[in-house]
Amino acid sequence: MTRRRAIAVLGGRPGNAGSDVLRLAEKVGEELARRGYGLISGGEGGVAAAANKGCRAVGGDTLALLKWNRLADAEDGTTWALPTSMDLARSNILNWCGDGMIAFEGRYGTLTEIGLALDTGRPLLVLGHHPFLTAEAFAAPTCRVVPDPSPEQAAELVDLLEELITAGERASVRPGAAVVEDDQVDESGIGLRRAIPEDLDLFRRTFGDADVQAWRALEPSDGVLSRFQHERCLVMLEHGRSVGFLEYRKEEDPEFDHIRIEALAVCEPADRGREIATRALSLFARSVFAADGHRVTAAPPADNAAAVRCLEKAGFRSVGRMRAYERHREAWRDALLMDLVPGDLAGRPPSEPARAAVGRR
Repeated sequence: MTRRRAIAVLGGRPGNAGSDVLRLAEKVGEELARRGYGLISGGEGGVAAAANKGCRAVGGDTLALLKWNRLADAEDGTTWALPTSMDLARSNILNWCGDGMIAFEGRYGTLTEIGLALDTGRPLLVLGHHPFLTAEAFAAPTCRVVPDPSPEQAAELVDLLEELITAGERASVRPGAAVVEDDQVDESGIGLRRAIPEDLDLFRRTFGDADVQAWRALEPSDGVLSRFQHERCLVMLEHGRSVGFLEYRKEEDPEFDHIRIEALAVCEPADRGREIATRALSLFARSVFAADGHRVTAAPPADNAAAVRCLEKAGFRSVGRMRAYERHREAWRDALLMDLVPGDLAGRPPSEPARAAVGRR
């Protein structure tokens, strides 16, 4: 059976949203129902009631995640009510239970839900004005803002949300998934920190560079780059200056426990060949091993001499060639399987244990 899609609606309670906002919520609720979406809300009147009314008017279904344990708190127009007895903590459920989210104008509760959606990379359409949040807060590839929407634009608004949902369909990496501490630095001034939305311009320049494109053919658009906004994508720093990216994955099967380098790229040509990536790799590997990591692997294209040399300088060893491993611009290419275990770290004898760099908090 195909799962029915649903959209989470955020917005003000009675008195916190004006009549224009409520009319917009009603029309958007109608449009969502016409496209087969269910509607999920906090079910406390105001925006929730208006969106529910529109959704139910054209035969859609609604779910209310109630603050307390009283079914009677559900608004008219609610198909199902779920008393959570969780008060504000129910916002976390609301954040994850829809395919995407629409935020109408509201007050502090709405602001916290918007912030949670931004922090967790949920597809989020923000409608109207939210004076306590800056333009920088909304500068995320998973978010779009329409400051002055009208009820007549309901179809266009849902189109925009669907674009965000499509762009964000990927295996998510969530809090707690990071293997190493971010925000750390070594004795030479090379550091690593978690990627944030403000790094988007650096993403565009890095992955739009012709030399990088020759090995990693990504379209440097917001939708494509949004998948890098997670806990296992780190920004490489040199004395606090952002210079590139290191993305990694963790093998989930404990029988094959290892960390895999997915992407390693330095943005500016002038910074390449200066061993920034090599030192960042060493810092990263020391942190992995200090956290009881067993092995770090990488699979650079076999003919990418610069990448292979960078990995070798950090202590990686080539342990095999994988034929026709990766499809790149309509052609299959070989890759080298390279790995690193604690005794291989460059500049460290096998008997010397690797230690984590001191984190900066």
